Amino acid sequence: MYKIAHISDMHISLRDENEHGRKLIKLLKSIERQKCDHIIITGDLVENAVKLDMLYVKEILSHFNLLYPEKLSIVPGNHDIFGGAYNGEPGYYFPTHCKNTDYDNNLKTFSEIFCESFPGNNTFPYLKLIDNIAVIAVNSIDRWSEDENMEGSNGRICEEDLHKIREILKSEQVRDKYKIVILHHHLYKEEIREDLPVHSLWLKTISWKMKIRKRKMLLKFFKKYKVNLILHGHTHVSEVYNRNGLSLVNSSASIMPLSEDLTKKYNIISIPSEEETDKNIMVETISLK
Repeated sequence: MYKIAHISDMHISLRDENEHGRKLIKLLKSIERQKCDHIIITGDLVENAVKLDMLYVKEILSHFNLLYPEKLSIVPGNHDIFGGAYNGEPGYYFPTHCKNTDYDNNLKTFSEIFCESFPGNNTFPYLKLIDNIAVIAVNSIDRWSEDENMEGSNGRICEEDLHKIREILKSEQVRDKYKIVILHHHLYKEEIREDLPVHSLWLKTISWKMKIRKRKMLLKFFKKYKVNLILHGHTHVSEVYNRNGLSLVNSSASIMPLSEDLTKKYNIISIPSEEETDKNIMVETISLK
């Protein structure tokens, strides 16, 4: 079995007031003990889109010898492009901050800093072949707009990227591979849940700024092309769920959980080898003390 550790939403800054850097180190040590072959990070590596903060995350990853395509896959989150609402400014200024953000420059900076984990280029979407696995990495961060993304936290996969993803999924390269799509945004409709009453009420309240556009279409699209698994973050809980016949894994409580019990969790996905034809993909949730 090939073991992939999935983490997300670390929200790290160089100042490290919340000790998220130390928490990441503890998290990576846990992953080491689990003897994982690969790590996938689905966005919001930093709290604000600041180059020094990204370099701090890179330094931590480098310390664990992870900056190689065969060891690490990364996609950006909205904080990696637009930052957070309390970046030393009054909260009411944040939509203006997002409006003035240079989206292309920040995405380029993110990609250049973490380019050592990319498979030969630093653009999204990309295909990475590892063992019998095809990882399709997608940038789901929407551009700023007055009507649909004033705080920079909504998602969208643009038509150009969707075309590229379609070509990847139709290609001979992935025909006999386990196809794993990684992106930042969740693909479920927010609703009040008995298992997460406080978190789900909060998420439903702010769903207008936490959703991905054309969610139903994307689910149909990924099902059509027989994607085996979708990994994401964004909502700050960890869960494994099914939508439209697709399996999805959320590991966004790995550093900063917003669940009622505040337990930090991440998921390990075990993928059968080519010889293990009698086995299925397994997902194990690891809780951190």
